[in-house]
Amino acid sequence: MKTIKVGIIGTGFGAKVHAPMFHFHDGFEVVSISSVSRGNIEEAKKSSGIENVYTDWKLMLDQEQLDLVVVASAVHLHRDMVLAAFEKGLDVLCEKPMALHIAETEEMMSARDHAKKLGLINHEFRFLPARTKVKEILESGSLGQILHVRYLCSYASYTSLVSRTRGWLGQEEKGGGMLGAIGSHMTDSLQWWMNSQFKEVFAQLPTHVPIYKDESGNIENRTADDAFQLIGTFENGATVTMELLSAARQTENNWRLEVFGTEGTIVMLDDNKVFFSTIDEPLKTVELVPEIKAPVGMSDVASRYYNGFHRMLDALYESMATRSKHPYLADFENGYSTQKVLDAARHSAKEGKKIVAN
Repeated sequence: MKTIKVGIIGTGFGAKVHAPMFHFHDGFEVVSISSVSRGNIEEAKKSSGIENVYTDWKLMLDQEQLDLVVVASAVHLHRDMVLAAFEKGLDVLCEKPMALHIAETEEMMSARDHAKKLGLINHEFRFLPARTKVKEILESGSLGQILHVRYLCSYASYTSLVSRTRGWLGQEEKGGGMLGAIGSHMTDSLQWWMNSQFKEVFAQLPTHVPIYKDESGNIENRTADDAFQLIGTFENGATVTMELLSAARQTENNWRLEVFGTEGTIVMLDDNKVFFSTIDEPLKTVELVPEIKAPVGMSDVASRYYNGFHRMLDALYESMATRSKHPYLADFENGYSTQKVLDAARHSAKEGKKIVAN
């Protein structure tokens, strides 16, 4: 089994989640990690478990012998890092959302094609057993014609929003906001499940907590959304509502998906329960494959992602070894189609009208 050598750009999510995920997979070796803003090296070593830490990602690409680069930086930096990795002849796994806007995704796709390398997006949630079960049921045709999809997410994060800074995630010009952070995951899964792309959207992108003031009087003005509401239509004619609220005090279910067809219904709760019915039968629990438990020694933060992420890394290793993309992996084409929806939603929110998403 050949070991694939990995370099990671980004010492936030890259250090806390990507590094341990790759470390605990037999097919990969994390050779190095680089900060983006010349952060604390010792802190990066501690959170990632990697001793070889750079403060200049370009230097890392120049000096290390890598097979795969993980781009886990702020969104506004993705394009330049991805292009540089392809120039070095490396495969790329890029965090979502793919870029700031559709023009950047097109540049990234062109660079991938020129380099003849793999360009993939980190949509690890596709590999959660509940989500793959939804995909299997929909592909079976058991629901008949899909009429409507309702996809809701809520986080009890009000206290966090009013008690700490959001950094680049609170700044629209840097690609921040929940539409990109979570809406990209939701959009990708919806289009993957439905095997159909959004045709048009109408959106609201509110910022419920626009200002944070710390104890010293320092103010963070937030320009990015912390919630969204989308109403849309798929190219296959099904209608869709997609909604997220992060400023909740309490919430019962973080995630709720409902798919309504002419022959049946699917309900998925919190990415770990699936219910299914046909015709007028009551909803019944669908058996899922067992959860993969995180290994001993993995941090609590990383462990929350292990069940889906490890399965995704299995598919990534297979794809890199065979040079043939696993069908469940999200590639740059998927990132591009998601970006079209994000761009259309932002345009819709600013213009106050329905926007065609292509």
